[in-house]
Amino acid sequence: MGTFFPQKRIILILSALAFVTFGAALLCYPVQIRENVTASVLYCLSSLVPSLFPFMVLASFGVRSGAGEILGQFMAPVTRYVFRLPKICGATLLLSFFGGYPAGARGISLLLEEGKITSEQAGRMMTFCVAPGAAFVVTFLGCGVLGSLSMGWLLFFSITLSGLLLGFFTGLGKPLPEEPGSTAQPEPAGQALIRSISDASSATIKMCGCILLFAGFTAILRGSGIFQTLAQLISSTGLLDYGEAAVCLSFLLEVTGGTGDAALFGSGPLLYAFGLAFGGLCVHMQVFSFFSQFPLSKGKFFLYRFLHGILSAGLCFLLGRFLPLSSQPVWAAASQPVSYGTTASTAAGGLSLLLMCMAFLLFVTQRSQSKKP
Repeated sequence: MGTFFPQKRIILILSALAFVTFGAALLCYPVQIRENVTASVLYCLSSLVPSLFPFMVLASFGVRSGAGEILGQFMAPVTRYVFRLPKICGATLLLSFFGGYPAGARGISLLLEEGKITSEQAGRMMTFCVAPGAAFVVTFLGCGVLGSLSMGWLLFFSITLSGLLLGFFTGLGKPLPEEPGSTAQPEPAGQALIRSISDASSATIKMCGCILLFAGFTAILRGSGIFQTLAQLISSTGLLDYGEAAVCLSFLLEVTGGTGDAALFGSGPLLYAFGLAFGGLCVHMQVFSFFSQFPLSKGKFFLYRFLHGILSAGLCFLLGRFLPLSSQPVWAAASQPVSYGTTASTAAGGLSLLLMCMAFLLFVTQRSQSKKP
């Protein structure tokens, strides 16, 4: 038997401590965990699954069927000369900003797997192709939580424009990309659709799992008082008050929890813009799960998430000056708890879609196993 390196032994010890601590916390704070996870389940079923699943199918289908190459022709000048990326990336760029956080990441990972972009190009795309999407920002947050459609559009345009600016700056000085050859023939439309549904089903279940895990973790932090203590320590610096510190911590962990706390404390649009652009560790974990080897250093990825947040807040401030908005609907809604029932979808519909995803994955897995000799 070989001996472990000290670094590996330390990792094993820390993993064991985390395992024991988390297990004990599950027994100490069952009520808080149940309530938080229940609220997150409702959010997944009423908003996340119905809104993101179609975009995940589109992201995969565009790459597998070759439809993304055709659509990319229309965006070729911008994709090639502004972002210094192959024209095939055009459709994925659109989905990154309109489809929601994971849609763009899944499209990028598929382009990389198919050999249609290089690892450097994929890493560059991951510095700016992480955005909440119109369905979440405008429909769920603007109309549902804040009660202001115009505020939702202001946040969406601020986050999207800042992401596009980051993409432009990361492409400066880069040579014009060489267009890849026909590395793989597009799949037939029917087969591409089936595989796209399988991709989207797997990704949707992963996303829901990450959100529920972070909901339980956040409940433990709040139940133990660690979250409140950290917020007080940050507010003691004088840079933020307690409410702003709590909102920033929530956004750091998970974006839906951040929007809930921001609404509860009546935060201004700048905090929303920063938190939504940053995305939260839960979203980052979802993004990492799409890659066998992430094409960008994690430190650089987090740095660009922070820069995206800062730039989004600054643009939100500037756009708000030119487009004055009535704040009354926002502050009126902010005093109320976040209601997931205000979304266009229903929890029953989301549950049905999630169950169909699981059934489809089971069917595809059994079929592939039966074909093996």
